Amino acid sequence: MNYLEGIEVIQKYTSGSSVEPVLKFIMTVPHNEEAFANALDEIGGINRYPDTFVGLLSFISFILGQKSKMNQLYETALERYESLNQVTAKRRPTDEESKIKRTLTDFILKIEKVFEIQDLTDESLVKELNRFVSEANLYGVTDNEIKNLKVSSKTVALVEPHLDKQRENYYQYKKLSSVMTRLIRIADYILAEAKMGAG
Repeated sequence: MNYLEGIEVIQKYTSGSSVEPVLKFIMTVPHNEEAFANALDEIGGINRYPDTFVGLLSFISFILGQKSKMNQLYETALERYESLNQVTAKRRPTDEESKIKRTLTDFILKIEKVFEIQDLTDESLVKELNRFVSEANLYGVTDNEIKNLKVSSKTVALVEPHLDKQRENYYQYKKLSSVMTRLIRIADYILAEAKMGAG
């Protein structure tokens, strides 16, 4: 893992430019999913986040990973909704079909709301990381030194509210993903029945 390259990417970020390159790098930072998932409940109680630069990156990487999983379910749900629309384009939908379309729409909108919050939070975090990297004067620092680099208490205070938001997003994703998985399964069942009826 080349953290020096990542620091360069973070340094290049300027207010108003795209956060995508930074997020792309952060997503490659290794994280222990199980450990973070367990720690999040504890963090909730003691409100402590990683205080090393790499720890912070891996926490954000973990959250981005959760968003990516949610995004796959979101895309699948949109596909199922489209398929249901096609099935009911030339005839009146059954009660079941109407109900699943309505429910899918509700949850698709809920996910979009969480994505919006996450996008704003990601942007705020990238700004703070950029500020930290610029102020820390990391010129000539080695990859090994980066691994042990502590984040300033000022940065910790500035990123904490955004990390709290990310934690809330994580719980939203957790809740929504089980519902979405179930809805997609029901949609598949209803689509299969519609195909048999049409056949």
